[in-house]
Amino acid sequence: MRGTVYRVMRWPLLIAAGAMLFALSERILTSPSFIRLDDFVEYWAAGRLTLTGGNPYDPEQMLRLERAAGRPLEEAVMLWPPPWVLPLLVPFGALPYPLARSLWFLLQLAALAWSGTQLSHSLHVRPARPWGVWALVFTFAPALHALKAGQITPLMLPALVEAMRAFPRHPFRAGLWSALLLVKPHLAYLVLLTLLAESIRQRKPGFALGLFAAVAGASALSGLLQPAVFEQYLHAWQHHPPADWATATLGGFLRLLIGPSYVALQFLPPLIGLGLWLRYRPSISEIPLWTLISLATAAYGWTFDLTLALVGLIPAFYHLISHSPAPRRLGLILAYGLLNGILLFTSMPQIFYFWAGSVLLGWVLLARRGAAMPNHLPEKEMPCGPTG
Repeated sequence: MRGTVYRVMRWPLLIAAGAMLFALSERILTSPSFIRLDDFVEYWAAGRLTLTGGNPYDPEQMLRLERAAGRPLEEAVMLWPPPWVLPLLVPFGALPYPLARSLWFLLQLAALAWSGTQLSHSLHVRPARPWGVWALVFTFAPALHALKAGQITPLMLPALVEAMRAFPRHPFRAGLWSALLLVKPHLAYLVLLTLLAESIRQRKPGFALGLFAAVAGASALSGLLQPAVFEQYLHAWQHHPPADWATATLGGFLRLLIGPSYVALQFLPPLIGLGLWLRYRPSISEIPLWTLISLATAAYGWTFDLTLALVGLIPAFYHLISHSPAPRRLGLILAYGLLNGILLFTSMPQIFYFWAGSVLLGWVLLARRGAAMPNHLPEKEMPCGPTG
């Protein structure tokens, strides 16, 4: 009976909640105090410039639109994802900024909620209600920072989840989903390497075909909207690259200690990550862990980019609660609460959070110790209990 009531009422309740969120977000997310720190303005400006024949990688054109949206800036917030991301941004650029910002916020929420649901199903949570996983997702500091900043990283999370789940039986679909990881490939470079290597080892060319089809299609659409967009992208990297970013990475901290001019230090952690990958050659089932390794060794990244860590964090948390003795479980939960609280309630320059990805990786390794823990995320077709 309760299950029937839930099925009948969930969609009206979700629609009503969505309408309330939309009304509130349009007022809050475009207030002067909020927009001063909002990154979505770069996506909106880039989408509008692409639609109107401008240059989405030109600082002056971006700055003009970002100021028009209401963000007081001396320098433009630049778009650095490759041109194949532009078809995703153009629909938002076609809308007035307040409406676009609210819709983007709802899209972020949906991506996070959907990812949590799929992860809960994959872990065979019974009854298959995602509330516990949703609570973890929507209290995770990087995810909350990404929502507040209007960042694109939450949209990469469902792509990562589905690429893992689809690969065994539907490699072409996995390739299509993986194209979204190329929005910020430096965050998931070890994941992409693993998927490509496994597609070769298992003789599944569908993955590469799906990845190529998605990237080529999006690139062609970007080229139709703005024929010179790839030339503009290369010009931006050549003339004003983000070499001076003080990001929350180990490489950024090394440059802070040794000297900002040593740009090569930024890429030392990815080389270490690549060395580990070559040493262990992970399988698809180990992607949750290697997502965290990829994030901990990324050349560039901010705290909100750690949203992708949920792919490894949620299974580790579930394993910890289900299989660990009470004292150890309590200690690790308290340690996680402290870490998440520091990320959520402290405000320092990003570079001083260089440790966050590595500490999350260490926490997951500790949580996984003990009883054998399955790494994999089963496919949709595998039994996972009632979905309600």
